[in-house]
Amino acid sequence: MVKKAPTPAQLRVRETFKIARAFLAPLNGLIKKGFAEQAKRKRSLPFGQALSHTLRIAIRHEAERPVVDPALVLLSDGSIAPANMPILTREIDRIIVTHTVTSDNLYPLDDQIVLCAYQVEKGYAFINEKVWRRYEGQAILHLPAGFEADDFHVYLLVCDRKGKKYSRSRYLGYSTK
Repeated sequence: MVKKAPTPAQLRVRETFKIARAFLAPLNGLIKKGFAEQAKRKRSLPFGQALSHTLRIAIRHEAERPVVDPALVLLSDGSIAPANMPILTREIDRIIVTHTVTSDNLYPLDDQIVLCAYQVEKGYAFINEKVWRRYEGQAILHLPAGFEADDFHVYLLVCDRKGKKYSRSRYLGYSTK
């Protein structure tokens, strides 16, 4: 039995799949939590849901090869309302996000704010260790020693107090020192 050589289209699809998986791999722990609600509803795996979204929405095909657009990637998707009007600020050793807190009772004020700083080229991501609540109007992610000079893609997620339900993640931008 002779194996056929893959066609150029098949090779492009394989390359796209490999690039999307490589981009999402360091974020797997957060994706498992952030897509758990949607994956359960659709009877699939959380990573599969994130990968599917990335392949459909966040891939740009450039001349040489496909590229992931970090602004279009989702780390979570769910029914919780996102934070209102987040503003990203970068200091030497930390990333600060402030957001507005509404006085109406539309949102549970004890929802948790999760910040994720992702360094794509080096393949690592950090999330805030301290639990920040929606009513505080801010969240701070302290960068570990030795990583202060790195640039990061920053994502904002909101989850309920139990950490079971999440909002759709928000891309806040590329943070440089």
